[in-house]
Order: sequence, then C-alpha cells, then structure tokens
Amino acid sequence: MDRFLIRNNKKPNDGTQNSEPAPKKKKYDESSDKVRRYLSEYLGLGFSATKSDPVNAQCVLCGQVLANSSMKPAHMNRHLITVHPSHVGKPIEFFKGKQEAFASNCLEIAKVASVSSKALRASYAVSYLVAKQKNRTSSPNV
Repeated sequence: MDRFLIRNNKKPNDGTQNSEPAPKKKKYDESSDKVRRYLSEYLGLGFSATKSDPVNAQCVLCGQVLANSSMKPAHMNRHLITVHPSHVGKPIEFFKGKQEAFASNCLEIAKVASVSSKALRASYAVSYLVAKQKNRTSSPNV
C-alpha cells in the first residue's frame, strides 16, 4: 500500500540532457474564431437576429440570446425542443407574428421605462434642497 502513497520524485539521470526547448503555448486569438451569420431559415426554428455586432440569435418566444458560436440549427432546434416543446412544428408565419409582437413589446417597455429629463432634473433639485438643509426630516416642507 505504501508504494501507492509515496512518490518517487527521482528522475533517471543517464548523463544526457534534452537540448530541445519546451514547446511554447499558443495564445488565444479571437480573430481566428469563425463568425456565423444569421440566416432567414432560423426564424422557422424560433430565432431572430439581434442588432449587436457580431449578430447573435435571439429566441422570439423567451428572449434568450444564443452566442454567435451557438448559431447552429442543431443548437436552435435543441432549444426549441427542450424549452418550448409545445411550439415544435409550428409554421414560420407563427414565428413571424411572435417576432413582431416581441419587437413591439421591447419598444413599449423602452417607452415606459424611460424617465423624462425634466422630471429627473426636478427630482435632483428637490433632493439637493433637502440635502442642503441641516434638518434631514424636513423633506415634506420643501
């Protein structure tokens, strides 16, 4: 049992040394990666193109964005089967409608979520006046 626990760190030294240098590790080069392009057939699998660079695929049903390296029909089909099994085999018109609805929802959310600049300035002005006063509890008086 001891022979498994004790390491023998001695290297055989026969008088010859290895004169070859150790191979250098290659650095990762991002530019050598293949950049995949979005194809219109991907909409039939439930994915539309994003507006980022490089273009990624975004699911029109749940909004999940796949990496550019995952823009393969097999990956998209696997997502559709595992996450949205009820939508497998739907026609492309169904996914076009979902894409339009998804885009309009994104625009509506952007409109609702944005704060007008005048309201933001007023909020900062009020908070500045409250901070200038010594009594911190006088904010209702401002």
